[in-house]
Parts: sequence; C-alpha cells; structure tokens
Amino acid sequence: MKVLVTGASGQLAHAIRQTWSGHDLVLPEEAVLDLSQQAAIQAVVSKTRPDVVVNCGAFTQVDRCESEADLAHLINATAVGWLAEACEAQQAMLIQISTDYVFDGTGTRPYREDDPTNPVSVYGRTKLEGERQAARCSRHLIARTSWLYDAWGKNFLNTMLAAAAQGRALRVVDDQRGAPTTCRALARQLKVATEQGWQGLVHTTCAGETTWHGFAKAIFEAKGIAADLHPCTTADYPTPAQRPAYSVLDGTRRRSLGSDLMSHWHEALLEVLKEGTTDEHR
Repeated sequence: MKVLVTGASGQLAHAIRQTWSGHDLVLPEEAVLDLSQQAAIQAVVSKTRPDVVVNCGAFTQVDRCESEADLAHLINATAVGWLAEACEAQQAMLIQISTDYVFDGTGTRPYREDDPTNPVSVYGRTKLEGERQAARCSRHLIARTSWLYDAWGKNFLNTMLAAAAQGRALRVVDDQRGAPTTCRALARQLKVATEQGWQGLVHTTCAGETTWHGFAKAIFEAKGIAADLHPCTTADYPTPAQRPAYSVLDGTRRRSLGSDLMSHWHEALLEVLKEGTTDEHR
C-alpha cells in the first residue's frame, strides 16, 4: 500500500517510519503538506494518490491551545475535514489519531468507544471535532490513544530523565490516571489495523493504568536512578488547560476486531528503555 503520513517531524511519524515495513511510505515535510492550507492538502493527496492517509499532524500543546484556540481548531478539526475530502476524492482510507482528552475524566471505569464524550479543554474539543470531520470520509479509522511517548521526541519520558540528570527535585501529579502509550506500540497496531481492514472508532492505548507519578517512578526504577521524586495533586500544579482526572480507555473493541498488539504500559516502557533515549528527533 502507498501510505501518506502527515506531521512528518513528530514522534509518531518517526515510529511509523520504523515499523511500517512492506509499505510505500510518503512523509512530506510539513512545509509542503501544510495542514493550515487546504490547497496544500489537496495538492499533496491528489499528487501522491495514496491508499491510506495517516494523520499524525496535530496541535498537541494542550495549554497553548487555550490561548490559541483558533489555530487549534484549524489544525485539529478544520484540516481533518480537508483531509477527509481529499481522501474521499481518491477513495483512500483516512486514519485519524485522536485522544483520551475527549472525555471529561469523571468516569470510574475504562471508557468505551460508545461512552458519551465531554471534553473539558480546547484541545479535547478540537480533537473531538476532528473525529467528526474524519468520519466524513467513507473509509476511516479513528484511533484514540493517550500519553504518547517514546525514546525520541519531546515527551514525559525524556523530560523526566533530563530533570533527574540535573539533580532537580521533582513533584509529579499523582491524581490523574491514564495509560502511557509508546509511539512504536501504536504504530505497530495501526499497521496491523490497516492491513486487517479495521474501520470506525477504536481505542488504542497500552494496557493497564497508572498516574503520572507512578509513570515517573517506574521510569526511574527501571533506569536505576535515585531521583528526588515526590507526588503532588493537580491543584498543586495549576495549568491553563484542565486535564481529565481519569482517562483510561477500554480495549475490548480493539481485541474483537483482530490482532491486539498493545502490550501493558510497563512492558512497553521497558522495551523503550532497552535502547536508550535520544534527542535526535526532538
């Protein structure tokens, strides 16, 4: 299959480069496939004539979204509609990456795909609208994920390791629960989902759950780092955007559709740490 990937400089696109063997990957620079420009999207898709478009591009800086809501809506919602139209014209499949932030976090059990959404941030609202826009494409897969990171890129893992290396005391939120998910695990799952013809809405996070503090503790324990780590509450660390307190996603539908490659979050973390971390793709 010919696969067009947006957001080529991002950490998920890098994981797709590494894992989607056997397919013809096209990853244009973001200055060429500019999601803020409808004409650029139409031109690249029509020229590439892909079988599949994986939309890894997004405005993911959650707090900045609060102050730059128009830009967030343009990239996370409007551009997805343009991609859907371009894919429809080529009879291509659109894979849209979405987020646990479409939920308000008041739940007490893992969220299923058919649970009511109620985003509490601009980021969450624009990503939910992006889901609706993606569904305009006849052939689409909307993959909700959470807490993405890997050995490369700017993410929680590399932030924690850098802070610990500087000997800084760390206070990390311990009252938000979710599932840390590696980009490579998600990329592998998306590859198989595409090959097996999955469609619709599916939750694609690593199994299990923890808090940000629990995640940090697991990182330091696995690396043998005696970090000065302390738990704190969300109220102790106010941010412009509200985060869901509980955003664990249920994987039952994923397992019913075909091959489930999403390992437990702790196992996925150990896989990443085996190869070390790098600043190469920041």
